[in-house]
Amino acid sequence: GYFVNHDLAGYEVPVHADIPSQQVILVEDEDPTMSPMKAKGIGELGLCGVAAAIANAIYNATGTRVREYPITCDKLL
Repeated sequence: GYFVNHDLAGYEVPVHADIPSQQVILVEDEDPTMSPMKAKGIGELGLCGVAAAIANAIYNATGTRVREYPITCDKLL
């Protein structure tokens, strides 16, 4: 494989329209880790924490806190 995007400036986060149709089968099973309301997360996007982790790494390296994306060099100077 190869990288399609070399930075987050040009990275487009997928939205619901980008996801193909799926058949979901729910398995009824008791789980001791469920909340009292019997609610559990299902299918959260794993990408959510990546940009924040990169922003924290940039802050730790440069001392500049950036709170808007994309993170570009002009925002760090």
